[in-house]
Amino acid sequence: MLRTSFSVDIARSPVDVYRVISNHENDVKWQSVVAEVQKLSAGPVRAGSRFRHVLALMGVRMEAELEVAETRFGEAHAFSASGGPFAFDARVILVETAAGVHVRTDIDGRARGLGHVAVVTLSHLRRREIAADHLRLKRLMEAGDL
Repeated sequence: MLRTSFSVDIARSPVDVYRVISNHENDVKWQSVVAEVQKLSAGPVRAGSRFRHVLALMGVRMEAELEVAETRFGEAHAFSASGGPFAFDARVILVETAAGVHVRTDIDGRARGLGHVAVVTLSHLRRREIAADHLRLKRLMEAGDL
């Protein structure tokens, strides 16, 4: 199991950030490995909503299925994803601050079909990419581009 957490402070309201991160069709706009997103379930995003992502990871395109596990308007969003070499659970917590919102993302990942060295190498690479993605989310949201 690979566990990691990321945090970023964004000068926007928790509701604004929630609207972006809970709609996974936005992932392509701020997550570096997401090339395409398709919503598979009808209606608003809620527990059980499903999405298909096409990822470009280390030059290889692969599909991942994502399912929303829990979503609380303006407060939290949790989902599971599987496809390619990893399966993972993610939980995003939004805490209002005087300057906007503190965003904390906790990820529990599981490697599939990879040797130990490949898992360690890929997990270090993804940690750097995810940290950069959180900064990209901050920059885009504060600029009003998301």
